[in-house]
Amino acid sequence: MTSALSEVLHARRKGSRAGDDDGGDRAVDAGERTAGGLARFGLLGRSVFYGMLVYLVAQLAAGGGGGKQANAHGAMTTISSKPGGLAAIAATAAGFLAFGLVRIWGAWRDEHPTVWHRIMTLLQGLFYLALTWVPLSYALGKHSSGSEQQQHKTASGIMGLPAGRELLFALGLIVVGVCAHQIWTGIDQDYADGMDTGRSPAWVRGLVRTAGTVGIPARAIVFLPTGIFFMIAAVQSDPRHADGLDKELATLARTAWGTAVLGLVALGLTAFTVYSFLEAKYRKVLRAK
Repeated sequence: MTSALSEVLHARRKGSRAGDDDGGDRAVDAGERTAGGLARFGLLGRSVFYGMLVYLVAQLAAGGGGGKQANAHGAMTTISSKPGGLAAIAATAAGFLAFGLVRIWGAWRDEHPTVWHRIMTLLQGLFYLALTWVPLSYALGKHSSGSEQQQHKTASGIMGLPAGRELLFALGLIVVGVCAHQIWTGIDQDYADGMDTGRSPAWVRGLVRTAGTVGIPARAIVFLPTGIFFMIAAVQSDPRHADGLDKELATLARTAWGTAVLGLVALGLTAFTVYSFLEAKYRKVLRAK
């Protein structure tokens, strides 16, 4: 992955010094295609993950669940139970790493974005670099990765650091802020600028807008309470309050109207899964959008 990006940068410098525009452009195009392909693979892996999450939420809504958590741990457990599942999880980790590196590279190299888009693209890249550890550690045998118990342990570890409560509160505040931004992005349809659908049929453009406008805010709303729980855990000095998606959905399932709400959650995440598949094909991964 890094070699592909290095090839692009080296070709740009070489073309600039030697004036070999054709050779430099060909090398740049080849490097960009390689980097872009790896980044799209990461988006495809994310799509599969959310597809599994929809399946788990639907099971929970139907009164089952099979003992699996409706979170990253449950999704990876479901995938790993299939032939070649662990290899698929490891490949997803590689895809997340590639997508994170390409987004950081795009934030640095793209000459046209606003400062805001550049910052958000950089943060997205850093997020996916950090997210790489979840599927990678699971593939390496640490099967608590992404679980509710692991989240409590992580919160406890953060609180054990100097100014740990403040750090955990800040983490929760960042999660809430990112979710709020994602909700606005979906409503404002700002995401559409980063999709290369100009030559696509009208129904494809319509599907992208519908799936994005519904799916992006839906995903943000689902994960918004996680940030709030982090903040509560920091204020209460109790990492057991740092609940995640699984606890949130399990609590909903026990209410009188829980089935209906879980159904809406599943539909919202389904819309995001569709958008994620479309993003894997149409996203301008090398642009800071």
